[in-house]
Amino acid sequence: MPLHRASPLRAGIERFEMDDIPDLVAANLIAAHEASDVSAINGIVSLANILRKRGLLTDGEASAMYESMSLPLGLPKYAENPDVQNLQSNLDRLFAVVMEPK
Repeated sequence: MPLHRASPLRAGIERFEMDDIPDLVAANLIAAHEASDVSAINGIVSLANILRKRGLLTDGEASAMYESMSLPLGLPKYAENPDVQNLQSNLDRLFAVVMEPK
């Protein structure tokens, strides 16, 4: 059986397709992606909080960070998703702490 040139697989092994991923593996990939998102958000908000406390991040800059992180969550293809709404709620809560008076 000839192989497709881009395929790194040996002869006799079928080509791998994303649809072939077992549900458990797909669930693990999704969980890893979610954990990565949470980690990144926590890091960004923590840095923003540190910079605000040191007087190195203005209200306007912190607000711009919040807006840039919130904008994609409000897009029509995500806005009705309850998990995205939960993420937005958490982002709102975290940035409320950043925006507290110094």
